[in-house]
Amino acid sequence: MSNRKAGLVLADVEQQLSRHFLGFLNNDIRMKQVRNAFHRDGYFHFKEFSFLPGAMPEEVHAEVHGLLDEYSADHDATVLFIHDPYRKIHVIPQAEIAEGGAVIPALYHSESLRHFLSSIAGEDLASCQDRGQYLISRLNHPDDTHRWHWGDYPYTLVWIIEAPEDPDGGDVLQCVPYSNGNQDDLHAWEYSLESPGKACHHLKGDVYFLKSGTTLHHLVPIQRNATRIILSTSWRVASDGEAMPCA
Repeated sequence: MSNRKAGLVLADVEQQLSRHFLGFLNNDIRMKQVRNAFHRDGYFHFKEFSFLPGAMPEEVHAEVHGLLDEYSADHDATVLFIHDPYRKIHVIPQAEIAEGGAVIPALYHSESLRHFLSSIAGEDLASCQDRGQYLISRLNHPDDTHRWHWGDYPYTLVWIIEAPEDPDGGDVLQCVPYSNGNQDDLHAWEYSLESPGKACHHLKGDVYFLKSGTTLHHLVPIQRNATRIILSTSWRVASDGEAMPCA
């Protein structure tokens, strides 16, 4: 995509998101409730809030499916994760999304979106400086899962593009907050015994925010032939003195 076109898309997305999040941010009582829930659980599901305005959700979903159609043939591969080096996952990495996408990169670089998430997290967030800004992944087969792990980045916003409608089909997120430890010596059951956790079923169109660096989490394996597609967008914490734009 040309720099000019990308700039126009970003400006349009930013304008829409700035107006969309303003009312939520100005509701002090609601924001306090969201912050408290997020800090308690390391997780917040935006199930009572249209996370994107207007037709933007449909644009995101269409772009994800288009990118999968265009690039997926070359990326049905085992992706190396620190905690589970043999996890099989169908992935479209950041480089291809940046090359072929428009809305997803614009969303990620939106100052309004980042400011909104920073307000919930209670600390300034910044873009990841490597290839971990955004990623599309797809699971298709029984027993496909993301096993117990911590995120490679402190905060992750997860967009559910496709998911089994019935929780009996799998794809239920289980998470245990404040459970960070030795990622090379992971005994998930010890953390789940010591700390209360959550089990959350998500549907197509859902969005949730995860304190992924300290919240141990995994997906209950898919139980039958079904499709789960997600868009993950991740952020780091801004370093001391780093200039952060305000929405």
